[in-house]
Amino acid sequence: MKPSRYNHFFTLDNGATLAFNSSSGALAEIEKENLARIRQLLEHPEEVKTAQDKEFLGNLIEGGYLVPDMLDELSDLRTQTGARRKAGSTYTLTIAPTLACNFACDYCFENQSRVRMEEKAQQALLDFSDRHLSQVNGMRISWFGGEPTMCVPVIERLQTGLVELAQKHMVEVVPSSMVTNGYLLDGDMARRLKAVGVASAQITLDGPEKVHDQRRKLHSGKGTFRRIVDNLTESIDIMQIGVRINVDKRNIESAFEVMEELDRLGILPKIKIYFAKVKSAGAVCADIRDQCFGEEEFAGNVVELYRRLLDMGISQVDYPKVFGGVFCGAVSERAFVISPTGHVFKCWEELALDPEKSVGDIYSSDQADYQKKNLEKLRSWDPFKSEECRECNILPICMGGCPVHALSKNDSDQGVCSLWKFNLSEMMNLRYQCELMKDTGA
Repeated sequence: MKPSRYNHFFTLDNGATLAFNSSSGALAEIEKENLARIRQLLEHPEEVKTAQDKEFLGNLIEGGYLVPDMLDELSDLRTQTGARRKAGSTYTLTIAPTLACNFACDYCFENQSRVRMEEKAQQALLDFSDRHLSQVNGMRISWFGGEPTMCVPVIERLQTGLVELAQKHMVEVVPSSMVTNGYLLDGDMARRLKAVGVASAQITLDGPEKVHDQRRKLHSGKGTFRRIVDNLTESIDIMQIGVRINVDKRNIESAFEVMEELDRLGILPKIKIYFAKVKSAGAVCADIRDQCFGEEEFAGNVVELYRRLLDMGISQVDYPKVFGGVFCGAVSERAFVISPTGHVFKCWEELALDPEKSVGDIYSSDQADYQKKNLEKLRSWDPFKSEECRECNILPICMGGCPVHALSKNDSDQGVCSLWKFNLSEMMNLRYQCELMKDTGA
């Protein structure tokens, strides 16, 4: 046996040590008095002398901290990646029934359009799905836009039709989700959506009312914060709600204030908070590029925001997800993003009425030459081509990051580093504190 290349050790404030393995996802606390012996067993597992040593060794093997001498972990991960990308055992759909939106956010990466998915496209999508569902075990649907709540009848028809097709093919359906600005998501709409299987929604609040209303306003210029908060109050007991806080240099100081307000309203304990870095994705929002954080800078800010959330008694620190090969649907065979006109994309950041970035359409299996090239470009994305990725000890929880962003860089073999690369130690320490809080009931 030998130590895993993906072992991480973090010293806690109480003197104990956390051991995390980014390949297995195992997390263990090591008491201070046992650390030296466990490190010795990691280097010399054959030197088991006591019953306690035997127990330690078993735990190290079970958690993946020790692996067989003959195992090439990097090669094994590469094999998993290739197999899972090609397997496509889950049919994953992100559907935009419209690219129209009632908001005029200053950092939005989309070109808006009033076009909505017509009945012809809806039926074509059901036919497209019928063909794919015959070859998979599961189905996952996400609703996106534009603003999807502007097209609820379309959602109801397609959601119902897709679930019926899944039942026909005996395919397991994961409860569906939605990304929405929340302006129309009141209690009545939440009940309509829940009735057809849309069980969760992510909405965005970018700060307290004054800050949010400067960034996320209606086309008329009217603010949206108060109505969204009112809708949250009505819908949080009907659907599972996550609140995304988009953060850049303009609102980082006030990002915490929105959490304080949600706490005062009794909403915060019932929702999941998620902090996201505003990205200057293309020409649409290029004018805010100077206000965007770099990855490492943002990673540090995220730690502070979650620490303050924990100080409020809210234990919501994320745990690293081991991808085991596939970071994103953009490189998975049966994951598709569908535009209102029926064009098929692999990434929702490329979703547009202009088919330039599409890889096909739902009307036919034929592809134009440019669509074939787009698809092949994504299929060829391989983080294992990058020496930096190959040598990185968090590769299983990053997998080179976003393929589309990586391919847009001048060096297409260079990945896009995950925030975990810059804040894993601090975030795992906070996660440990969350677990203590749950255990003690504090």
